[in-house]
Amino acid sequence: MKRVSDLNHPFYRPLWRRVLLVAVTGAWACYENFVIKDPMWMVLTAGVFVYAAWVFLIKWVDPVDKPLEISDGRASGAADEDADKR
Repeated sequence: MKRVSDLNHPFYRPLWRRVLLVAVTGAWACYENFVIKDPMWMVLTAGVFVYAAWVFLIKWVDPVDKPLEISDGRASGAADEDADKR
């Protein structure tokens, strides 16, 4: 079963989508900070913005470029997909 927060999902692969997600969370954080001024939502939205920027822009590694993980004598990752196609 796939996790809901699977960051290796193909949806997140294009750079423009990741930048748009970070921009939307940043705009939401600014709105809460300068218009609504509710401390709880300021902290929550700022946290979401910082997390999104970290995961999608700073720490991002394209799933295709990841090295293969070796466990139990089998390679997992892109090699498993190639083996399934044969």
